[in-house]
Amino acid sequence: MNNSETTVQYDLEIPPAQDDAVRFRRKSIFETSSDFEAPSPVSYDSGSLTASDDEIDHLAEKPHLAYIPPPDGGYGWVVVVCCFMLEFFAEGPTSAFGVFQDYYVNEKFQGRVSNATISLIGVLNSSCMAILGVVSGKLCERFGYRIVPLCGVFMLSLGYFLASFASEPWHLLLTQGVLCGVGAALTFLPAAVIPSQWFERRRGLATGTVNLGIGVGGIAWTQFNHLLIKRISVAWVLRLTSIIVLALCTVSLLLIKTFQSTPVQQRPNLQSLRNRNLLTFMAASFFTGISSLVPFFYLPGYAKDIGISSSGGALITSIANVASLTGRLAATVFSDYCGPVVILLGAYVLTSSSILLIWTATHNFSGTMAFGIVFGLGYGAIFTQTSAFVAKFFGVDALPVFVGLYYTVSGFGYLFGPPIAGVLLEKTRSWGSPYIGLKLYCGVPMVIALIAIVAVK
Repeated sequence: MNNSETTVQYDLEIPPAQDDAVRFRRKSIFETSSDFEAPSPVSYDSGSLTASDDEIDHLAEKPHLAYIPPPDGGYGWVVVVCCFMLEFFAEGPTSAFGVFQDYYVNEKFQGRVSNATISLIGVLNSSCMAILGVVSGKLCERFGYRIVPLCGVFMLSLGYFLASFASEPWHLLLTQGVLCGVGAALTFLPAAVIPSQWFERRRGLATGTVNLGIGVGGIAWTQFNHLLIKRISVAWVLRLTSIIVLALCTVSLLLIKTFQSTPVQQRPNLQSLRNRNLLTFMAASFFTGISSLVPFFYLPGYAKDIGISSSGGALITSIANVASLTGRLAATVFSDYCGPVVILLGAYVLTSSSILLIWTATHNFSGTMAFGIVFGLGYGAIFTQTSAFVAKFFGVDALPVFVGLYYTVSGFGYLFGPPIAGVLLEKTRSWGSPYIGLKLYCGVPMVIALIAIVAVK
């Protein structure tokens, strides 16, 4: 051995009662040694997952450190509740943007803007939140899981507050679109990452419960906005949203703590980013992003074009959202029994088949309703399993960066999806079957995403 190198050996001492728990730990793709060492757990007060030089020196001084798996409960459930609240209050209002769009087009800016222009506010919000996911992950690793999300909560609250004074559409694009999207990007990552650190056997239940916050929040904020816009004003609804988000998200973040099974965390490098499984998973993310928003954007217009009333179209969209929440619940319950791979495969089968087999073949209320239900079930299940899937195939150490990277890639899909779908809709109206070009454009990428998930090993 080279004298200039120092090798620190660790004696892995694991009590017999912990054997099963350790067996469930999958080695991170960052670990290059076949025999990886497992030091003792460290619970930080929302600190960074990247070890400092002092921590490494401290580790070298204590070579007899045993790996203890996550508790699968305890304070982890407090973390789950707080992360649920982050999803509910940070991302829920984004899911309810349709209420604002209707008000902006038909009242505030009546005759001055089109639906397409106002829809850019929602697209910018969702895309900024997703595309900046990897940036959020790196910032959280560098500065910790408290400072970065608190800055995000402040930006999110500020965006809603400034939007309440908007007098031109471009004011809303900058505030409710870009500023709120960037704030949400910095806020949501702890909710997507930290619960997986506290759980192994119940990881699917924990991450799925957190993801329910988006679905429940979308339904609750839709009703909240719809009722109060008529009773007070859209300006005061935005100000109330700003206050609620700032207060409750801040409290939740102050209670969230990270859990580390190993004090020295592996850093992503260029070699890990060339990992075949990772590239395949990112491809699935991109094609999912292309397809996933198209039905929700175009179902109301499709319903109108085939003779369904506006109230019927709204009912179909609402039922699809309820089905999405049901899919999240079902995936949460069965994930720890079936595993994230089985859940994801089933979800992609539901979404792709609902588009290509149901939506393309039916042109009436009942058929469109059936499509909305089946697609909603699959769509909801997909997004509950991202963190559990990453932890299973790439290791818990990979969560901050790779979950962020997943949302970043899917965000680019969001940018391509609805706009290209609109172009295809206009170009293929003469094909006979209503919306056939749009339906194929929506269904084929989802099938490609399904194939990519199957290819991950």
